[in-house]
Amino acid sequence: MNILRNGLCIYIDISKQIYKNFGNYLKNPEMHIMLPSLKKFPEQLEDAIKIGKKYDFNFHDIKNVIISGMGGSGITGDIISHISKIPFFVNKGYNIPKFSSPSTLFIAVSYSGNTEETIESYKKARKRGCQTLIITSGGKLGKEKNVIFIPSAMQPRAAIGYLLFPIIIQLERIGAIKKIDYSDVIKVVKSMKRRMGIVMEIANSIEGMPIIYGYSILSTIARRWRQQFNENAKLSAFNFSLPECNHNEIESWERNNKNFTCIFLRSRKEAKAIKKRYEFMKKVYGNKAKLMEIFGEGKNEFSEAMYLLYFGDLVSVYKAKIDGIDAVPVNLISKLKEELRK
Repeated sequence: MNILRNGLCIYIDISKQIYKNFGNYLKNPEMHIMLPSLKKFPEQLEDAIKIGKKYDFNFHDIKNVIISGMGGSGITGDIISHISKIPFFVNKGYNIPKFSSPSTLFIAVSYSGNTEETIESYKKARKRGCQTLIITSGGKLGKEKNVIFIPSAMQPRAAIGYLLFPIIIQLERIGAIKKIDYSDVIKVVKSMKRRMGIVMEIANSIEGMPIIYGYSILSTIARRWRQQFNENAKLSAFNFSLPECNHNEIESWERNNKNFTCIFLRSRKEAKAIKKRYEFMKKVYGNKAKLMEIFGEGKNEFSEAMYLLYFGDLVSVYKAKIDGIDAVPVNLISKLKEELRK
């Protein structure tokens, strides 16, 4: 990882950062406490793969896939879209695309099983004759057909492994996505246990509002980082995708922007053109804001993405702890849902 401060780049090899002394954060035991489900993320992935393999559905003649979900459930579709081999649509709302048909596999993802947007879109998919699959822990959707049940009593955003990998296994079986190297994914997320020190240092180094950048599948992981900062640390954040942000967002740095931390999520396999874009952005952004680069680990882009997803989840929780924020409750989301039920 590289950290740039006022144009000065400080290089850190995270593979060598194993529980070094980071002052008061390591002296205070409270700073080691994470959400139990997040702490066990590698084990969650292993269990999610086992769950996915237990289910076998008779889907046939699938021409396209729609994944419908919101928030921590909906991000699954965004991630899988990058490894799809057939037309793929991520649905985040009450309606569904007009092309939905009996050759569509419609996947409803709702951790609670009671997400109103997902339920409504699922009903419309059934009316269109779509083949359907549901990932949930129960609720109203748990009473429907073709359901994969995952463990309950978790925050949806902390159940990303359970929500994601059973879908991947089903899509692999029908040839809708690229093959995944599960052993490599498990290996890289388990390696994070040796890197909690650098995770805490990054969380402590964030100043003001984080802005997270990524390319291809890492643009989706950048969105995940933003969502986790929002929900866990109760912190406003932005995310942008390369190269699109080079056609608009970059111009905002003509001003003397203050109180931002830019985080570049990088792949060791990125194209030369993307490297050039990042190099230019580092010169511009690094002179006006704190800037960090974090590279993924793994044999392929999907493993890198899972590594950085876990990295970001941990950073957001430690940022909450450092700022004295309880990462678990989502009070405003709950209040909104109460208002909608009236």
